[in-house]
Amino acid sequence: MAPDRPYRIAVVGFGMAGATSAYLLAKAGHAVTLFERAPVVGAVGAGILLQMSGQAILRHLGVLDSVLAHAAPLEELHAIHVGGRELVRNRYGLYAEGCRAYGLHRGVLFETLKTLVESVPVTVDLGVEIDGRISNADSTVDLTDTAGNRRGPFDFIVCGDGARSRLRGALGSRHYSWKYGHGTLWAITPGCGVRGKLFQVVRGTRNLCGLVPMGDGLTTLYWGVPKSEYAGVLARGIGPLKDEIVRFCPEARDCAEHLVDFDQFLFTTYQHNYMARRFDRTIVFLGDAAHAMSPHLGQGINLAMVDAWVLAGAIADAPTPLEAFRLFERRQRGYQRYYSAVTLMLSPFFQSDWPMLGWGRDRVLPLLPKIPFVRRQMLMTVAGLKGGFLKGERAF
Repeated sequence: MAPDRPYRIAVVGFGMAGATSAYLLAKAGHAVTLFERAPVVGAVGAGILLQMSGQAILRHLGVLDSVLAHAAPLEELHAIHVGGRELVRNRYGLYAEGCRAYGLHRGVLFETLKTLVESVPVTVDLGVEIDGRISNADSTVDLTDTAGNRRGPFDFIVCGDGARSRLRGALGSRHYSWKYGHGTLWAITPGCGVRGKLFQVVRGTRNLCGLVPMGDGLTTLYWGVPKSEYAGVLARGIGPLKDEIVRFCPEARDCAEHLVDFDQFLFTTYQHNYMARRFDRTIVFLGDAAHAMSPHLGQGINLAMVDAWVLAGAIADAPTPLEAFRLFERRQRGYQRYYSAVTLMLSPFFQSDWPMLGWGRDRVLPLLPKIPFVRRQMLMTVAGLKGGFLKGERAF
């Protein structure tokens, strides 16, 4: 049963989850105010993987073709050891005809979602950092910002303000964050990378280099770095870093030639968030604010858009916000938990200080795709289509 009146909704965070939510909810007729801490929003970031799940949401939004016009099709995920010995090679097409991922500049997707937001009546407040909420006697809720202002009233809040959300504490439930000891240097350069694939070179769990074709003649090059060694990388200079990358991954030579200083790099660190409960009567958490994870499975932006799509459907189907949040949790719980757990388990096998994990990975991972059932589960997972631990393909 749909609500009998429009809701007044605050969306916190102008990222993938927040922008998608704001557009869908405003299009459904609700009064939406979108708050973003940055004073200006624009196309930033490196390459992302648009999986089959994310493609489905963009198809629902009517913008998939325009996004794919600036993307590079990826038919397989291919990882080798330094020196050339194969680690794993997963071909999307073995799962289903037409199944593939796309490499894409994050800014292309963001600008597409930003244009959608601008096409509907959403009030956008930039340069406003929300840090708390106040419940009112009439069951509405106000927000507070770091400047001491009170904003509202709203019927409820959709929180998509990222992995370092300031509002998680306002929920009052248990939440944990595990910070990974390794980060990644990302750079966007001209070139096509290794055409048709996400290509990665590894050595144990300490060294990792990858290339992601992105479309528009660009490639993302990434290089794993322990956080404790980042200052040393900077101190040695760009020349030694380029030489090390090319020795490690000769396929990166063309991209590395375009690197002239560290301003071209973005160094990112990661954390894994767990929330025992993701909603109450007046707030619900989406995307990285609810379940941040490392990028090793390539699911982050896809999960954010799926969250927003499922939440919008739950709000349309339920008579009250609380019942909508419960419905959203039922529809997403198994899916979110599966990808969160698999990413948490997988990440240390590629970047960690535990060499025994790399030893085990090198012996087991090449065998898994040779088992048809296991290969199908692996491909369903990387495509973003696995419904949960004991579930099959999820329809979108």
